[in-house]
Amino acid sequence: MITPLGLPDAAFAALASGAGDPAVIRHLREGQHCKHAMLLHAVAGTADGAAPGSAAFQAGYELLSRVQHAQPRTGAWLLGLPHLGGWAHDCLIRLETGAPADLGYLACAAAAAAVRAGIPFEIDVPVRDGRVPLPGLGSWEVTGDAAWIRLTGDGEYVTAGGRLEAAASTLVPDDGTAQPVPRWRGTPVARAAAGGLAWDALLETADRYLDRYTLPMAAGMTEEETAAWRRRIQSAWQVLVSHHRAAAESIAAGLSVIVPLTPLSGTDLVSATTPAAFGAVAMSWQPDAVTMAETLVHEFQHVKLCGLMDMIPLVRPGGAKVYAPWRQDPRPAGGLLQGAYAHLGIARFWSVQQHAETEPDEVLRAQASFARWRSTIDMTARTLLESGCLTEPGERFVREIRDQGQGLASEHVPDIPLRLAEAAALDHRLTWQVRHMATDAAEIAGLAAAYRLGERLGDQGAARTWINEDFRKAGSDVRTRLLNLRYLEPSRYRELRASGAASLSEADDLLLSGEAGAAVRAYRNQIAGSPGPQPDAWIGLALAVHQAGTPVQRAGTAAQRAGAERAPALSEALATKLPIIFDVHTYLGGGVDPLELAGWFG
Repeated sequence: MITPLGLPDAAFAALASGAGDPAVIRHLREGQHCKHAMLLHAVAGTADGAAPGSAAFQAGYELLSRVQHAQPRTGAWLLGLPHLGGWAHDCLIRLETGAPADLGYLACAAAAAAVRAGIPFEIDVPVRDGRVPLPGLGSWEVTGDAAWIRLTGDGEYVTAGGRLEAAASTLVPDDGTAQPVPRWRGTPVARAAAGGLAWDALLETADRYLDRYTLPMAAGMTEEETAAWRRRIQSAWQVLVSHHRAAAESIAAGLSVIVPLTPLSGTDLVSATTPAAFGAVAMSWQPDAVTMAETLVHEFQHVKLCGLMDMIPLVRPGGAKVYAPWRQDPRPAGGLLQGAYAHLGIARFWSVQQHAETEPDEVLRAQASFARWRSTIDMTARTLLESGCLTEPGERFVREIRDQGQGLASEHVPDIPLRLAEAAALDHRLTWQVRHMATDAAEIAGLAAAYRLGERLGDQGAARTWINEDFRKAGSDVRTRLLNLRYLEPSRYRELRASGAASLSEADDLLLSGEAGAAVRAYRNQIAGSPGPQPDAWIGLALAVHQAGTPVQRAGTAAQRAGAERAPALSEALATKLPIIFDVHTYLGGGVDPLELAGWFG
């Protein structure tokens, strides 16, 4: 049942480059078969023979062995199901912690394999909410209050409890075209085809072991909703096959389940994967075909990396938390590796897609998205390589990610989308820094004293900082949303700006209107005129100074005018030392010109 597997060097190199053809994906799938077999073996060795469901588990274990012997491909199908992986992980954790485990699920899974293989069997299976689940196929509705029911198959027909009977060939997933079977609900399946390449993906909204994400699965989808998902998947598949053929071939080889999620609001775009369920991705409804195509590429990067890390350790446990350019919270190094790999896939997607779009707004979105995410790859790769958290294979893997990112960085992006991407990236980084970078109080006091005395900054600018969770409250949600919306949804951005529906401060309005010099002065006045700290205004000031790109002409002291003439240094200081400058200004109190202080640091 268990066959140890390795990964060829060529397959490792292909995955490190962000690619991986179907042959490479097969290596990962075979690794998952081995992993799931080992998990089943571990459950068998851990489960108490007297525990509820243990007899059903043993019967399922034996039936699965028979299926594997008679039809190895069907056995491999079952061992590759994300459902089985999710269940086995949860079951083993529960057994190891002494919590009740759902041992009977394996009987249902093995019965599904026997039905699919046309192998005679007889097994007792649990009833869940009035249904007998057959993972990967669907579920059978049963009547009565019995907690268990006997399934019997003779190779052609399957009987439940001696009352329900159906041809084994009809107990299949529902692609929307088959004749209905009484009391049978096949798991919805989307069958996509384009350019001679086909892909089937289950739309799983019922299996409890795939309901494991931050948001709940969209249980009880209507026929109309299911049909809409099928159409959107087909449209996304057309995009992938037409413009990202290699990615489409890999997805077809390794992605078998989509779990529709219920978002908190209609505008939420959420997607996720879990190492426990290789081959499954979860996502909320995607607003268009290109966005769904990008999401599939993004999440399949996670799937590939999870499969690889099950075979080859890339990250050592522990390590400090760091900045991730796509998250609001500090992330451990392992999480940063996942994000870096995913965003390599995203950047490569937009690198191609920018040349496939024709509508001006869609071209802008693709170009700016490419610029936004390619800029994160080298940064995060360097962070990982300097973290000391990588194994030797992990270092090789990340060096290849870095090299791929540097190649993408050399591609030309027009000035307007480049500037929009830079502004969004800078806003994210500065907001994160102000929220999470703590400073040493004594060193802040020393810097404030030096500034008051008119001393040169010298080496005192290197105040010690470290990462804390939510150290300060900061971030203008409206400004950040609009900075992103102006390239992600340009028409929606124009609508909000024209209607005045977005509630903005005077300074934010000037910033988004492109009046950088006026925005600098407005933020400066807002900070200097306020009796309390203004973290959001400081972030806006840094954005406006960066956007200005040239010295800001303004009245003031000679020192202030000299600071204006050093705009590049001023921009660099605000971009790299904002938490320190902010804390020094807060320590000094009102009456201190924020630009003069920032210029002192510059």
